[in-house]
Amino acid sequence: MLDVHLDEFFKDCASILLMGLKHFPKPQTLFVQDISGIDDMDEFGLHSDRHLSALGAITWLKEEGFIRFSGYDRQESVDDFVLTARSLRQLLKPASNPNQQDPTPMFQTLEFALLDGDTSWVKQLLQDQVFSD
Repeated sequence: MLDVHLDEFFKDCASILLMGLKHFPKPQTLFVQDISGIDDMDEFGLHSDRHLSALGAITWLKEEGFIRFSGYDRQESVDDFVLTARSLRQLLKPASNPNQQDPTPMFQTLEFALLDGDTSWVKQLLQDQVFSD
């Protein structure tokens, strides 16, 4: 079960970073449900564990210096979301892939891994090439 939780965390982080790059350098509103999917609130109006996990990934990325935002709008979104210079450097550098002759930027490799649904590859890319300094 822990592996599934970590796989979701890395998938969420990749999605967040790629969303930030899509509109860089323009600050934007980042909606949690764009990462976690439609939220199934319970009868008390509390968010699902999946939604809260995605929100946790956003918070973690901010605390680790990968993204910035001005504040939370309840637990629905964050305002003025933008990548930091650190993230931009990591996403634009060539991906280390021994199978490729032509160096592909990290963000393209990460996007391909997400689209392919290969959570192990997403996790490896983030650990080895984005979150490492």
